[in-house]
Amino acid sequence: RRTVYTHDDWKQHRSQDRFITYLIAIFKSGVYKNLDREVWATTLVAAGLVGYNALVGGYTDLDGVKHAAVLSSSVLPQLTIPLNAGLLSTSI
Repeated sequence: RRTVYTHDDWKQHRSQDRFITYLIAIFKSGVYKNLDREVWATTLVAAGLVGYNALVGGYTDLDGVKHAAVLSSSVLPQLTIPLNAGLLSTSI
């Protein structure tokens, strides 16, 4: 049986708030509820690495201005992944 797509359904589908609604719906999904610990752990590790690298190696802001490192020391290296590690998963 086919459901009827009404004008009100179309207005809700084309609403300007639909992106916010869909972003909020992510946290209500069953997939996210099953993986929430893993998502938060990955997010926290990534945010920590970005923060550490910004403190140790400096950062470039959204306007393209390079800011110097707050903690410049030869003892604290910037954490990076070698380019070759990323190339291992690509096809030639």
